[in-house]
Amino acid sequence: MAIKTCLMIGGSGMGGGWINRFVSEFSDRVKIIGLADIQREVLDQQAAVLGLSEDQLFTDFNQACATVKADFCGVATPPPFHSPAAIAAMENGMPVICEKPIADTLEAAKAMVRTSRETNLPCAIIQNYRYAANKQELVRIREEGRLGRLQHVYGRYACDYRRPGSWGKDWRHEMDFSLLFEGSVHHFDMLRFLSGGDCDVLTGFGWNPDWSSFKHFSSGYYLMKMDNGVHACYEGNSSAAGITNCWNSEYYRLEFEEGTAEIAGGNQIKIYRAGQETEVYEAPSIDWLAHGHLFDEFIAWIDGGPPSDTQISDNIKSFIMVIAAMETTDDGNSKQMAEYLKDLE
Repeated sequence: MAIKTCLMIGGSGMGGGWINRFVSEFSDRVKIIGLADIQREVLDQQAAVLGLSEDQLFTDFNQACATVKADFCGVATPPPFHSPAAIAAMENGMPVICEKPIADTLEAAKAMVRTSRETNLPCAIIQNYRYAANKQELVRIREEGRLGRLQHVYGRYACDYRRPGSWGKDWRHEMDFSLLFEGSVHHFDMLRFLSGGDCDVLTGFGWNPDWSSFKHFSSGYYLMKMDNGVHACYEGNSSAAGITNCWNSEYYRLEFEEGTAEIAGGNQIKIYRAGQETEVYEAPSIDWLAHGHLFDEFIAWIDGGPPSDTQISDNIKSFIMVIAAMETTDDGNSKQMAEYLKDLE
C-alpha cells in the first residue's frame, strides 16, 4: 500500500492529537504535506515536527484546499468549521475524514452529505468510542444471539465538569447544548451501534442545575424507539458529582430475553441470568482502538477497500439524534427521525 498524502486542517487540540497519531502510528502509511490553522504559532510548532516549509502552511483552509494536492484531507477543527472545510476539500478532489460532530447545524451536515454524493468522494466521521473491546463484545453478544433477542439498551454518561474549564476548553462551558454536541453525539451513535437499529422516534428533556458552570443545559434524559423494535434510554450529565461514568467508563446495559449484559469502566463484561451466578470476564482484545481503527479503516477505503462504518451517509443518522434531542428539549414534542432526512432521499 502506497503512502497516502494528507492535508491537515486544524493543528492544535484534537488536530494536534491526530498529527501525533499519524506521526507515531501511521508514518508508513500517511505523510502530511500541508497544514492549515488560524494560529501562526501552531503552524510554526507543527512545521518543525512535520518538516513542512512555509509554502505548505496556511491560515486559510480554502487557500490550503485549492493549493495542496493531497490524497485526503483531515478536518479536526471546532464544529462550526467542519462543514465548510470538508466541502472545500471535496470540491478540490480530496476525500475527507472529519472529527465529530459532522457539523454545527443540520443544514451544514446535509451540505456535507450532498457534496460527498455529488463528488463521489469518501467522507468519514470520527466515532472513536465504537472501537473499544468491551463495546465490540456487547455487539457480538447481540449478533450471535447468546442471550436471545434484545429488547432494551440503557446508557449513562456522567462527568464532573462543574468547574469552568474542566472540560478541556472554556468554549464547551459557553456554547449552547454542549452536552449534546460534545458528549451525546458519541453516545447516541453508541446506542445505534449497540442496538443494531436506527432511531425512529426520540423524546426527552434537558436541564441545568443551579451549581452548574455551564451557560446552557448540562444534563439530559432521552428515550428512543429504534426501527428494529429495540427501545433505548440515555442519561447524560456534565455536572455530576459522586458516582460518575465519564469518558471510556460510560455505563451501558443491554437487556435480552434470556439475560442482561453490562459494562462500565475497563474491559470487564458482566452477564446476568435469572437463577444463575453472574458471569464476569474480560472482553477479547481488538486490533485497533478508537481513532487508530478509524484511521486504518479510512486509509483502506481510499485505497480501494470497503467504506468506513462511520461514512457520512450512515453517521448522519446519529447526528440527527443530536438535533432531535435539542428540539425536543426546547419544545417538549417527540421527534420523528424520518422528517430530518426526507430531503436527502
